[in-house]
Order: sequence, then C-alpha cells, then structure tokens
Amino acid sequence: MMDKQSFVPKEVLTFDTVQSDNLRFLQWLQNNKLKNVRLDLSNVVQCDSAGLALLIEAKRLCLKHHKVLSIIGMPKVISAWAKFCGVEAMLMA
Repeated sequence: MMDKQSFVPKEVLTFDTVQSDNLRFLQWLQNNKLKNVRLDLSNVVQCDSAGLALLIEAKRLCLKHHKVLSIIGMPKVISAWAKFCGVEAMLMA
C-alpha cells in the first residue's frame, strides 16, 4: 500500500514490467506535493538491469521535479545489481 510519501513498485522489476511502473511513478511524482519522497522496494522479489535502470530514472525524475528521493527497503538482489554496475553510491545518495 502506498502512502503519500512512498511509492511502492510491483514485486517484479524486469524488462517486462518496468514501463508500467515508470508511468505510475511519474504520475505519482507529478501529483505529489511533498519535497521528500521515498521509493519503497521492500516488496521487490525479482529485478534485472531494466529494474535498476528504473531506479536511476526515478532519481533523475526527482531531481527534475525538485524532490529528494530516498530509496528504502532495498533487497539484496537490487543492491547486488547496483554494486555490480557501479551505481550503488548514486542510488543511495
């Protein structure tokens, strides 16, 4: 369940699913008046490189909309992908 401050993507962040989550995130971001927002990944059970790209895009969109994004509940699978791809520090910033 999403509160006003947190966006919760689907449990699977893969090439087949990220487009719909990206659209949902953009709509949520545009409708959200809060400056500090969260991306809650605690329900994610599967992620591939497209899912990681979605997280990077979420950070970029927040900068564009003058919002501060915190990523919470990052599962080990995403943390491992981020570390492997060298973007872990960017996502945690």
